[in-house]
Amino acid sequence: MAIPFNMNRLKETELLYPQRFASMQQKDYGLIFFNEGNKSSQESNHAVIKEYIGIESSIRNIESFYKAKGIKPCFFSALHSEELVRLIPTLENHEYQIHTVQEDYLLHDHEGSLRAVSDLIIQRIRRLDIEIMETIALEYGTDSTIKVVQRHLQHPSYHLLAGFHDGELAALASVSTYAGYSRVSDIFTRDKYRGKGYGGAMIQHLIDYHRGISANYLYLFSDDPGTTKIVEKGGFSKLPLDFQGWVATKEA
Repeated sequence: MAIPFNMNRLKETELLYPQRFASMQQKDYGLIFFNEGNKSSQESNHAVIKEYIGIESSIRNIESFYKAKGIKPCFFSALHSEELVRLIPTLENHEYQIHTVQEDYLLHDHEGSLRAVSDLIIQRIRRLDIEIMETIALEYGTDSTIKVVQRHLQHPSYHLLAGFHDGELAALASVSTYAGYSRVSDIFTRDKYRGKGYGGAMIQHLIDYHRGISANYLYLFSDDPGTTKIVEKGGFSKLPLDFQGWVATKEA
């Protein structure tokens, strides 16, 4: 019998996701992620406060930790309801700017209507070549994402899929497997190939690919309406959320 879906398990998977490409320290108050080889990546360098007693000392401890490593401190949501009500006063006293994020979490729970595209050849990538690195840099405008993917590729449970048109990289998508849950990420289609159904073809291929490697629940996080619309056509449904996504940063 399949284990029933549990939103708290998904949240825990999401919170721990960065440890695939960053180091992690567990504290009494929460989590600290860091990667001294990729200091500009917020995804790789942020703290999560899960305990609200002693918030002031927790923030000071986090700031000292990152200062010692030459990293700009940053805070991500712990995916708790009403956490900002507890955290905003102290964060603002420390001159952090709070940016709320409109985000969706979606679970694959039914068959979709996406289809393969005959002129898109999709294969798993185990290392980044120059073409892929240049494409990622052009898409995101920074090499921090390249460093995240390179670190991620060290884990055999990270599956990076690339779609090629006439031998040229057209699209990417990935899936990472954990205990009971698998996370879809790194979804993008190059500008010159958009409108050809390649994004949808990548999602459908990834869904079929995942069925062959795992019986996990398959989910993804999206802060892009366009991505959300495509994956919904692939059989993903939005999950009801009891929290508000946010990021807290401040100038050095």
